[in-house]
Amino acid sequence: MAGARIEIDATTQVIAAAIASLRSQAQDLAEPFAEIGEYLIESHQDRFKAGESPDGQAWAPLSEAYKKRAKRPSEILIEDGFLMGTLNYNPSGSELLFGTPMEYGAAHHFGYEENNLPARPWLGLSPSDSDVVVQIFRAHLSEAI
Repeated sequence: MAGARIEIDATTQVIAAAIASLRSQAQDLAEPFAEIGEYLIESHQDRFKAGESPDGQAWAPLSEAYKKRAKRPSEILIEDGFLMGTLNYNPSGSELLFGTPMEYGAAHHFGYEENNLPARPWLGLSPSDSDVVVQIFRAHLSEAI
């Protein structure tokens, strides 16, 4: 998937344990990954509307020069909603790819110094997202038992 991408390799022990448990039961992880992908689309769209990063920090404000030429100068990263509308996911039995195919998604996430574009992190898991991911895996674990 081109564009912005961050890999989250089961960074918490709870998520890693849930994945290991499902794998040990020969479970195909495509179903829980698809459920997580659907959740992440909603979660990321909510963050776009709130104008904040996964850790809850407000995005850098728009520059005055940009406000003068923008269609909707008060909405950061939502001028026409295109980037937010391209969020997608691809689950498999072993991983979930989530992000956007738009290369400029990375420029917005990490910043692009050459164009004076500040970083506005939008991709990733919030603490509440991590809790939901764990709940989804636990639900699939209880179904498998």
